[in-house]
Amino acid sequence: MSKDSDVIPWWHGRLKERDLMRAFFAKTWTKIGNRIAVMFPDRVRDLYYSAGRLAGLEAQREYFKVGKQKPPGDFKGIVEFIKMALSTLIVPFGDVNITKLYKLWLDEEAIIEIRDNPYAAGLHSDEPSCYFLKGFIEAILEYLTDFNRIEFETLDVVEQTCMATGADACRFQIKLTYPAKGT
Repeated sequence: MSKDSDVIPWWHGRLKERDLMRAFFAKTWTKIGNRIAVMFPDRVRDLYYSAGRLAGLEAQREYFKVGKQKPPGDFKGIVEFIKMALSTLIVPFGDVNITKLYKLWLDEEAIIEIRDNPYAAGLHSDEPSCYFLKGFIEAILEYLTDFNRIEFETLDVVEQTCMATGADACRFQIKLTYPAKGT
């Protein structure tokens, strides 16, 4: 990861409130990341990923406990909960959407797309670098599939594209593969 001195231009207070908050968050996140990279150069990926997993577990645990909400019980509901949690808690200044959600025989798949992702703003990387968000999504998915006793063969979360690599958005592919029945 490398940084730019200005994550988002600070045009003499002409930024709208949402843009200003996104710029502030992105710049702060980048500075924290740079300090972590100096202190723990070989552990940045693991630290961000672990922090994301912790945030995911805490977010869903508190949401269901405090809000007395019933956790979603199927893949579609879980993906919609992840989108809602990302939109309201984790990336409130970005544009979070579910761009694909389908079931095909033994697989269910979703793509969550984040445009204007402040976690990737100002970063330049050869590979997708939103480890925090990947950990967040995985933790919620694992917890809720376990909570609902959903049996699966594999569960994968892959960041397919990342703004840090020059893409127009960060896209996370979520795939759940179920075991074949009768085997």
